[in-house]
Amino acid sequence: MDTELLRTFIEVSKTRHFGRAAENLYLTQSAISFRIRQLEEQLGVSLFARHRNNIRLTASGERLLPYADAILHTLGRAKQDVALSPGFSQQLAIGAPAVFWELDFNDWLNQVYGLVPGLAIRLETASREHLCRQLLERTLDLALLCEPTKIDEIALHPVGELVFELVSRDLSTTTDDLMQMPHIHLDWGTHFELQPSPLLSLQKTPVLHSTSANMALQFVLTHGGAAYLPRRMVSHHLTQGILHQVAGSPALSRPLYLAYLEKSDRRELIDQLLALPLCWADADLHQPELT
Repeated sequence: MDTELLRTFIEVSKTRHFGRAAENLYLTQSAISFRIRQLEEQLGVSLFARHRNNIRLTASGERLLPYADAILHTLGRAKQDVALSPGFSQQLAIGAPAVFWELDFNDWLNQVYGLVPGLAIRLETASREHLCRQLLERTLDLALLCEPTKIDEIALHPVGELVFELVSRDLSTTTDDLMQMPHIHLDWGTHFELQPSPLLSLQKTPVLHSTSANMALQFVLTHGGAAYLPRRMVSHHLTQGILHQVAGSPALSRPLYLAYLEKSDRRELIDQLLALPLCWADADLHQPELT
């Protein structure tokens, strides 16, 4: 049986609404309806009674619910554990969007590795939507996110802020000069783009649009222009006078969360991990503004 059908069934049973289930699973409402029909056809029963906007589980649906949850839980854990070699006690899977791994997480990962003897760590790269699905499927234990999720089963633990500075190679650059110079757009999600930004207000096509902070930084260093880049990534260049903060530009920020499944059977390990500080995030949170 397709586990995606079971995950969809569980989400609809929780929300009692096809539209909200579609939003939580990052699918279209028609895809949700199609999956439920497929599951009902495979089982030969009706799982939901539909009366206008009122959706409720049938008796068959109520009986399926604990089995669906157990199947997903067991399969998700099996995917992580069956491939462990002798000498490893368990595997911890951590995921993040690709741009996160360009920042320095080494100290934090070293602390994670030291938590439990025989711990194997697997790092995943995926979009926020896919990371949330992996958490629900229990193929991922922890995810680094900079946008919250509406999925009730996923808990969010705030760990700090990522701060971004508008920088250029020219010491004399001010916000008044931005219209006449190329700019580089680093894509950190829709919530980031909702913040007031002197670049976005120009409504000007960027010379480079990228999800890679390293590529955006190298482009500015090589070709010039202006870009909002992570403060942690550009602090050395600012100190050395290679880059300069654009005068009059505000710093922008993104909250940083560690996301995990509330009912994970690895909560004890996850709770230990949540107690580890992401020192650089905290430093960004308290670091004074650059001038």
